[in-house]
Amino acid sequence: MTSPFAVRAGASRFDAPTPFLGVHPNDLKVSSKDTGGALCAYDYRGAQSVGPVAHLHVAQDEIFYVVAGSFLFQVGTETLALTGGDAIFLPRNVPHAWVQTSEESQLIYLLQPAGEIEAFFDALTRRTGLVSPEDDERLNEFAGIRNTGSALDAGNAPELGEAPAHGFVVRNREGRFGESVELGGEATNRLVVGTADTGGALSVFHYEGRASGGPPLHVHPHQDEVFHVLSGEYRFQCGDERFTLTAGDAIFLPRGVPHAFSQVGARGELLFYFTPSGKMEGFFRALGTLPGPPSPVEGARIFAAHEMEVVGPPI
Repeated sequence: MTSPFAVRAGASRFDAPTPFLGVHPNDLKVSSKDTGGALCAYDYRGAQSVGPVAHLHVAQDEIFYVVAGSFLFQVGTETLALTGGDAIFLPRNVPHAWVQTSEESQLIYLLQPAGEIEAFFDALTRRTGLVSPEDDERLNEFAGIRNTGSALDAGNAPELGEAPAHGFVVRNREGRFGESVELGGEATNRLVVGTADTGGALSVFHYEGRASGGPPLHVHPHQDEVFHVLSGEYRFQCGDERFTLTAGDAIFLPRGVPHAFSQVGARGELLFYFTPSGKMEGFFRALGTLPGPPSPVEGARIFAAHEMEVVGPPI
């Protein structure tokens, strides 16, 4: 079983950078080795208007969350504009591309299942000199990628759409299906990608905290959990280890290990997800029906009803 770990802002898992085009940080935060192939996650930082050529993933869904900056995404024949706080779900076998339209940007993106995308980026990073079209095709075939067109031109955008025919967009602070759960008046938790979207493989949430504190120490027997800190400061405990995280840091909390987090200040934001989804969507909905924070007894009951166990107080 993978031990808990944190990957700091500007760092890559296993200290192995894979910059896009050799320039733009494209840092692996969670590896397929950590999740048994269920997913991998990257943090991309762009400094100019670039993006990949149009392509599709044969066996992977891809999720992008825009932390900062602005982008155009092409999905099939439609082009959409995304800015900070927006997310897009790109299903497998659908051609897509993106291009940055702001001077600087940050994206968190996930591929599920992970497939061979890490080996693909590693191979691109190691390349030197001229590469033949045949070599490109072999690498793409290995990674389950098919190029389908050219790169987007940020200065020549077609008419923009609002919603793709394939996949979906979740706009800043809207929530998937309009779902937004208030947690005891102290935080808002929004569904970004649901279990119905991923066949139970993954659920993604956006957390906006308005008070210090966090949940009790608890255990997920069947799920790994990952947090990306978008803003603020958070303390995490996982087993006997303690971590303090700030914006740009990520942490992996493996299943079966007691863990909790605590927001340090009055404001903070997190992007976090569970693999597999389990009953986490129902868990947050249940908490959202309460008029305030649950009592320890009531909280333990709700945790247990959603396949978790409370094993200690908040940190």
